[in-house]
Amino acid sequence: MTSKRLQVGEAGEKAARNYLEQLGYRIIETNYRCKLGEIDIIARDLDTIVIVEVRTKTGTAFGAPEESITVKKAQKLHRLSLSYLQTVYKREVASRIDLVAVTLDRDKLAVRNINHIRGILSG
Repeated sequence: MTSKRLQVGEAGEKAARNYLEQLGYRIIETNYRCKLGEIDIIARDLDTIVIVEVRTKTGTAFGAPEESITVKKAQKLHRLSLSYLQTVYKREVASRIDLVAVTLDRDKLAVRNINHIRGILSG
C-alpha cells in the first residue's frame, strides 16, 4: 500500500472516531486484528456493541466511499463481527455493523463529508 493511501486511511479512521465520539459512542478498540482480518473500530452505543467499517476516499470520481462495500466484504465483516463477539464476550450481546464513509479533500486530507449508515447488514 502506498504512503498516500495509508495517510488517507489513517485520516479517515481518525475522522470517523472523532465523529462517533461526538455522537456519544465510546470507542472500545481500533484496528482489531484476528486471523480473519481487521475491524476498523469497535464502539459502544448505549447498550449495543457496534462494529464499524470505515471507507475513505479523496473524491467520488470512481463512486462514493459507501459504494465500495462488495458482497464479499460484507460477508467478511459479518464473519469478523461474529468472531469478535464470541471471542471477547462469550455470550450473546446486542450488536450491529455500521459503515462510516469519509470523503477527504485530496490535498489537505481535511474532511469534506461523513456519511454514517447504521446497521448495514441485516441478520
